[in-house]
Amino acid sequence: MLDNLIVPVLNRYDLLQRMLDSVDVPVAHLLIIDNGASSHPDGGPVKTLQLSDLFSEVTYLPMPANLGVAASWNLGIKSFPYANRWFFASNDVVFGPGTLGKLSEAREDVITLCGLAPFWQTFSLGYEAVRALGLFDEGFFPAYFEDNDFMRRADHAGVEMVKLDLDVWHDNSSTLRSDPVFRARNSATFAKNQEYYSNKISNADFGSGGWSVELRRLNGWESGR
Repeated sequence: MLDNLIVPVLNRYDLLQRMLDSVDVPVAHLLIIDNGASSHPDGGPVKTLQLSDLFSEVTYLPMPANLGVAASWNLGIKSFPYANRWFFASNDVVFGPGTLGKLSEAREDVITLCGLAPFWQTFSLGYEAVRALGLFDEGFFPAYFEDNDFMRRADHAGVEMVKLDLDVWHDNSSTLRSDPVFRARNSATFAKNQEYYSNKISNADFGSGGWSVELRRLNGWESGR
């Protein structure tokens, strides 16, 4: 059983349904963070999701703007402050039989990643790991290098990272491939995030960073901005 399952989504809600259909263990609380909700303010495709009885409780958070990957993962952690472990999944993965059962055994003192790249397509964070490292650096927006930075900080702090042999299939880059605006904006924001990451390395910065309204506006993927 998973105490929680945190799933950010920006688009491709059909893949979100496919992922949820592949869940084969009980989940006490499913949290869907909808970063694309502003494009369907009436609930749109999320209203049509079909959920099995495996999900005991479901919370749907329609965000007025895209939080980005790091902030979405952080919101998931903050939403369950008394959890000993937090479980995350990309909306475009498919879990093979027994995969989540194996992930459910993740330890409370480590970062547990998928052994198959991309390693952060599904993962677990233990309480002791988060207590030692803090949250993801929201200075990486909207996506890329937030995971590299977290692993670098974990290595520096001596927090163990475990990669499990999980049966997971991932529809790689589905968010970008399905939207030309996202693809175009990612070309610029990827480079900016890479520069920020390089600067943290050069400055021996192992901190959890912070959110900046200037950076948020500069790196926004919204059309017409």
